[in-house]
Amino acid sequence: MQTMLNITGRVKFTITMDPTSLLFDDRKIKWEDFLNMIDHHIDFLNEEDETDTPPFKKKRRKYKREDMLTESFVIPVKPFIENAEPLEDATIVVFERQDGDHYELSLTEAKQGVFAFSYKGRALTEDGPLHFYYGNGSNKDHPVRGIQKIVIK
Repeated sequence: MQTMLNITGRVKFTITMDPTSLLFDDRKIKWEDFLNMIDHHIDFLNEEDETDTPPFKKKRRKYKREDMLTESFVIPVKPFIENAEPLEDATIVVFERQDGDHYELSLTEAKQGVFAFSYKGRALTEDGPLHFYYGNGSNKDHPVRGIQKIVIK
């Protein structure tokens, strides 16, 4: 299975992502915490102050080593898309999946979602490396699985 994937298409910069390294990213959220935020209508994208950006974050999530080896994690999609800097006319995101299918959604919907990259401390190897969940959790039982490439149109 391919572990690296690209964000390409109508962007200024092609971004290469390594989902296995996301475990060390401070923006990750425990799966259970994400579900609680949805249930309580908390906007997880705006949880932290916008001016408080790495490496000067005042509020960092701290996880015990045991949590990192046993918990499931998600990470917001928005920073990855914004780092690629979509062109002004870009409106669609296409997830190319390992089974050859494509899943298409609006750029706005994609930015509001999260990627799952870890399940119980393990990388998503069988149907990964990424799963996509809408920010409102509407597809929490049926995520977009097997994302191999992200194309912005």
